[in-house]
Amino acid sequence: MLLGMSFMQEDNYYVIYIKGSAFNTISKRTVRMGDMLKPSDKVELKDPNAKLVLIHPDKGRLEITSKSAANGLTVKDQITSIKSESRIISRPLKYEGYNPRTYFHSPETNYRVLLVIGVPLKIIPFYKLDSQNFFYLLWEKNGVQVVRKIPASDRGIYFNSSVLGDTNEFVNGQKVKFCYQHYEYGVLKNDVLAEFVPVVAPINEINQQITLIRKYSSQKEPRVINALITLHLNDNYGKVGSEYLLSIR
Repeated sequence: MLLGMSFMQEDNYYVIYIKGSAFNTISKRTVRMGDMLKPSDKVELKDPNAKLVLIHPDKGRLEITSKSAANGLTVKDQITSIKSESRIISRPLKYEGYNPRTYFHSPETNYRVLLVIGVPLKIIPFYKLDSQNFFYLLWEKNGVQVVRKIPASDRGIYFNSSVLGDTNEFVNGQKVKFCYQHYEYGVLKNDVLAEFVPVVAPINEINQQITLIRKYSSQKEPRVINALITLHLNDNYGKVGSEYLLSIR
Protein backbone atom coordinates (compact mmCIF):
# COMPACT_ATOMS: atom_id res chain seq x y z
CA MET A 1 0.00 0.00 0.00
CA LEU A 2 2.83 2.39 0.83
CA LEU A 3 4.53 1.70 -2.48
CA GLY A 4 1.28 2.29 -4.33
CA MET A 5 0.66 5.59 -2.53
CA SER A 6 4.24 6.72 -3.25
CA PHE A 7 3.83 5.92 -6.95
CA MET A 8 0.55 7.84 -7.14
CA GLN A 9 2.09 10.84 -5.42
CA GLU A 10 5.04 10.93 -7.82
CA ASP A 11 2.70 10.83 -10.81
CA ASN A 12 1.23 14.24 -9.98
CA TYR A 13 1.85 17.39 -12.01
CA TYR A 14 2.64 20.86 -10.63
CA VAL A 15 1.55 24.16 -12.16
CA ILE A 16 4.50 26.47 -12.82
CA TYR A 17 2.92 28.95 -15.24
CA ILE A 18 -0.59 30.15 -16.05
CA LYS A 19 -1.68 32.21 -19.04
CA GLY A 20 -5.28 33.33 -18.78
CA SER A 21 -7.39 31.29 -16.37
CA ALA A 22 -8.28 27.62 -15.87
CA PHE A 23 -10.75 25.70 -13.74
CA ASN A 24 -10.36 22.24 -12.21
CA THR A 25 -13.78 20.61 -12.63
CA ILE A 26 -12.94 17.83 -10.15
CA SER A 27 -11.80 20.02 -7.23
CA LYS A 28 -14.27 22.76 -8.27
CA ARG A 29 -11.70 25.53 -7.94
CA THR A 30 -9.68 27.88 -10.11
CA VAL A 31 -6.20 26.60 -10.93
CA ARG A 32 -3.44 28.62 -9.25
CA MET A 33 0.34 28.75 -9.47
CA GLY A 34 1.94 25.92 -7.50
CA ASP A 35 -1.19 23.75 -7.55
CA MET A 36 -0.80 19.99 -7.74
CA LEU A 37 -2.87 18.35 -10.47
CA LYS A 38 -3.66 14.66 -10.30
CA PRO A 39 -3.70 12.60 -13.50
CA SER A 40 -7.44 12.09 -12.95
CA ASP A 41 -8.23 15.81 -12.62
CA LYS A 42 -9.98 17.62 -15.46
CA VAL A 43 -9.10 21.15 -16.50
CA GLU A 44 -11.15 23.68 -18.44
CA LEU A 45 -9.36 26.65 -19.99
CA LYS A 46 -11.41 29.83 -19.95
CA ASP A 47 -10.28 31.37 -23.24
CA PRO A 48 -8.65 30.21 -26.52
CA ASN A 49 -5.24 31.67 -25.66
CA ALA A 50 -5.07 30.28 -22.13
CA LYS A 51 -2.56 27.60 -21.19
CA LEU A 52 -0.99 25.85 -18.25
CA VAL A 53 2.65 24.82 -18.02
CA LEU A 54 3.25 21.88 -15.69
CA ILE A 55 6.29 20.10 -14.39
CA HIS A 56 6.61 16.42 -13.54
CA PRO A 57 9.56 14.92 -11.63
CA ASP A 58 10.28 12.40 -14.41
CA LYS A 59 8.56 13.78 -17.51
CA GLY A 60 9.86 17.36 -17.23
CA ARG A 61 7.90 20.29 -18.65
CA LEU A 62 4.46 19.70 -20.15
CA GLU A 63 1.55 21.92 -21.09
CA ILE A 64 -2.21 22.03 -21.45
CA THR A 65 -3.46 24.32 -24.22
CA SER A 66 -6.82 25.02 -25.80
CA LYS A 67 -5.96 22.42 -28.45
CA SER A 68 -5.39 19.65 -25.91
CA ALA A 69 -7.88 20.60 -23.17
CA ALA A 70 -10.96 18.95 -24.67
CA ASN A 71 -13.98 18.68 -22.39
CA GLY A 72 -14.18 15.44 -20.44
CA LEU A 73 -10.51 14.50 -20.80
CA THR A 74 -8.38 13.97 -17.72
CA VAL A 75 -5.12 15.82 -17.12
CA LYS A 76 -3.24 12.67 -18.09
CA ASP A 77 -4.86 12.86 -21.55
CA GLN A 78 -4.78 16.66 -21.82
CA ILE A 79 -1.04 17.16 -21.38
CA THR A 80 1.32 17.48 -24.33
CA SER A 81 5.11 17.66 -24.41
CA ILE A 82 6.80 21.02 -24.97
CA LYS A 83 8.96 21.45 -28.05
CA SER A 84 11.14 24.46 -27.35
CA GLU A 85 12.44 26.35 -30.38
CA SER A 86 14.70 28.56 -28.29
CA ARG A 87 18.30 27.72 -27.48
CA ILE A 88 20.60 28.29 -24.55
CA ILE A 89 23.59 30.52 -25.24
CA SER A 90 26.68 29.39 -23.35
CA ARG A 91 28.45 31.81 -21.08
CA PRO A 92 31.63 33.24 -22.67
CA LEU A 93 34.90 32.35 -20.96
CA LYS A 94 35.59 36.01 -20.20
CA TYR A 95 32.20 37.45 -19.29
CA GLU A 96 32.15 41.26 -19.12
CA GLY A 97 28.51 41.81 -19.93
CA TYR A 98 26.08 41.48 -22.82
CA ASN A 99 26.39 43.04 -26.23
CA PRO A 100 23.05 44.83 -26.73
CA ARG A 101 23.20 44.36 -30.51
CA THR A 102 22.96 40.60 -30.05
CA TYR A 103 21.14 40.38 -26.72
CA PHE A 104 18.13 42.37 -27.91
CA HIS A 105 18.07 40.62 -31.26
CA SER A 106 16.30 37.33 -30.64
CA PRO A 107 14.56 35.71 -33.63
CA GLU A 108 14.59 32.36 -31.78
CA THR A 109 12.04 33.75 -29.27
CA ASN A 110 10.13 35.66 -31.96
CA TYR A 111 12.04 38.79 -30.87
CA ARG A 112 10.56 38.66 -27.35
CA VAL A 113 13.02 39.69 -24.62
CA LEU A 114 12.25 39.39 -20.91
CA LEU A 115 12.71 42.57 -18.87
CA VAL A 116 12.60 41.89 -15.14
CA ILE A 117 11.64 45.04 -13.24
CA GLY A 118 14.50 46.41 -11.15
CA VAL A 119 17.11 43.74 -11.98
CA PRO A 120 20.39 45.07 -13.51
CA LEU A 121 21.45 43.81 -16.93
CA LYS A 122 25.20 44.08 -17.35
CA ILE A 123 26.45 45.56 -20.64
CA ILE A 124 29.93 45.19 -22.15
CA PRO A 125 32.34 48.07 -21.29
CA PHE A 126 32.56 49.04 -24.98
CA TYR A 127 29.52 51.27 -24.37
CA LYS A 128 30.35 54.32 -22.29
CA LEU A 129 27.52 55.27 -19.92
CA ASP A 130 27.22 58.67 -18.26
CA SER A 131 24.98 61.75 -18.41
CA GLN A 132 25.68 62.29 -22.11
CA ASN A 133 26.16 58.69 -23.25
CA PHE A 134 23.23 56.41 -22.50
CA PHE A 135 20.77 53.81 -23.77
CA TYR A 136 17.11 54.56 -24.38
CA LEU A 137 13.97 52.91 -25.72
CA LEU A 138 12.03 54.36 -28.63
CA TRP A 139 8.55 53.40 -29.79
CA GLU A 140 5.29 54.84 -31.04
CA LYS A 141 2.04 55.01 -29.12
CA ASN A 142 -1.15 56.38 -30.69
CA GLY A 143 0.94 58.01 -33.40
CA VAL A 144 3.21 59.78 -30.90
CA GLN A 145 6.88 58.94 -30.50
CA VAL A 146 7.85 57.86 -26.96
CA VAL A 147 11.46 58.13 -25.76
CA ARG A 148 12.59 56.69 -22.40
CA LYS A 149 16.13 56.92 -21.06
CA ILE A 150 17.36 53.72 -19.37
CA PRO A 151 19.07 54.34 -16.00
CA ALA A 152 22.45 52.72 -15.40
CA SER A 153 24.94 52.03 -12.63
CA ASP A 154 28.20 50.11 -12.34
CA ARG A 155 26.05 46.94 -12.09
CA GLY A 156 24.29 47.48 -15.42
CA ILE A 157 21.17 49.03 -16.92
CA TYR A 158 17.76 48.92 -15.21
CA PHE A 159 14.25 48.58 -16.56
CA ASN A 160 12.06 50.22 -13.95
CA SER A 161 8.97 52.45 -13.78
CA SER A 162 10.86 55.44 -15.21
CA VAL A 163 11.43 53.43 -18.40
CA LEU A 164 8.39 51.22 -18.54
CA GLY A 165 5.77 53.39 -16.87
CA ASP A 166 2.57 51.39 -16.85
CA THR A 167 3.54 47.80 -17.67
CA ASN A 168 0.46 47.62 -19.89
CA GLU A 169 1.86 50.49 -21.94
CA PHE A 170 3.15 48.23 -24.68
CA VAL A 171 0.68 46.80 -27.17
CA ASN A 172 0.94 43.00 -27.15
CA GLY A 173 3.65 42.00 -29.64
CA GLN A 174 4.75 45.60 -30.24
CA LYS A 175 8.40 46.13 -31.15
CA VAL A 176 10.49 48.87 -29.57
CA LYS A 177 13.91 50.17 -30.60
CA PHE A 178 16.90 49.83 -28.31
CA CYS A 179 19.03 52.91 -28.96
CA TYR A 180 22.33 54.44 -27.87
CA GLN A 181 23.11 58.17 -27.67
CA HIS A 182 26.81 58.95 -27.64
CA TYR A 183 29.39 61.51 -28.65
CA GLU A 184 31.87 60.46 -31.30
CA TYR A 185 34.71 62.93 -31.98
CA GLY A 186 32.55 65.68 -30.51
CA VAL A 187 29.54 64.87 -32.67
CA LEU A 188 26.26 63.68 -31.09
CA LYS A 189 25.02 60.41 -32.57
CA ASN A 190 21.99 58.21 -32.00
CA ASP A 191 22.23 54.57 -33.07
CA VAL A 192 19.46 52.00 -33.23
CA LEU A 193 21.16 48.84 -31.98
CA ALA A 194 18.22 46.41 -32.10
CA GLU A 195 14.45 46.05 -32.27
CA PHE A 196 12.64 43.73 -29.90
CA VAL A 197 9.31 42.91 -28.27
CA PRO A 198 9.51 43.78 -24.55
CA VAL A 199 7.94 41.32 -22.12
CA VAL A 200 7.77 42.89 -18.67
CA ALA A 201 7.56 40.86 -15.46
CA PRO A 202 8.09 41.64 -11.76
CA ILE A 203 10.87 39.78 -9.98
CA ASN A 204 8.51 38.06 -7.50
CA GLU A 205 6.54 36.46 -10.36
CA ILE A 206 9.68 35.07 -11.99
CA ASN A 207 11.18 33.95 -8.68
CA GLN A 208 8.00 32.05 -7.79
CA GLN A 209 8.27 30.03 -11.00
CA ILE A 210 11.99 29.41 -10.51
CA THR A 211 11.28 28.13 -6.98
CA LEU A 212 8.56 25.75 -8.24
CA ILE A 213 10.80 24.36 -11.00
CA ARG A 214 13.65 23.74 -8.56
CA LYS A 215 11.29 22.11 -6.05
CA TYR A 216 9.39 19.75 -8.37
CA SER A 217 11.76 18.97 -11.25
CA SER A 218 13.72 16.32 -9.25
CA GLN A 219 16.89 17.61 -10.94
CA LYS A 220 19.94 18.06 -8.71
CA GLU A 221 22.68 19.25 -11.06
CA PRO A 222 22.74 23.09 -11.22
CA ARG A 223 23.58 23.12 -14.94
CA VAL A 224 20.51 21.01 -15.77
CA ILE A 225 18.23 23.08 -13.51
CA ASN A 226 19.48 26.34 -15.04
CA ALA A 227 18.84 24.98 -18.53
CA LEU A 228 15.31 23.95 -17.53
CA ILE A 229 14.57 27.38 -16.05
CA THR A 230 16.08 29.25 -19.01
CA LEU A 231 14.04 27.30 -21.57
CA HIS A 232 10.87 27.82 -19.52
CA LEU A 233 11.39 31.60 -19.41
CA ASN A 234 12.40 31.76 -23.08
CA ASP A 235 9.24 29.91 -24.12
CA ASN A 236 6.71 31.74 -21.93
CA TYR A 237 8.22 35.21 -21.58
CA GLY A 238 11.20 35.98 -23.77
CA LYS A 239 14.96 35.71 -24.08
CA VAL A 240 16.88 35.69 -20.83
CA GLY A 241 20.67 35.36 -20.55
CA SER A 242 22.21 32.85 -18.18
CA GLU A 243 24.08 35.55 -16.22
CA TYR A 244 20.99 37.74 -16.07
CA LEU A 245 19.09 34.74 -14.73
CA LEU A 246 21.60 34.36 -11.87
CA SER A 247 21.07 38.00 -10.87
CA ILE A 248 17.29 37.50 -10.81
CA ARG A 249 17.39 34.72 -8.21
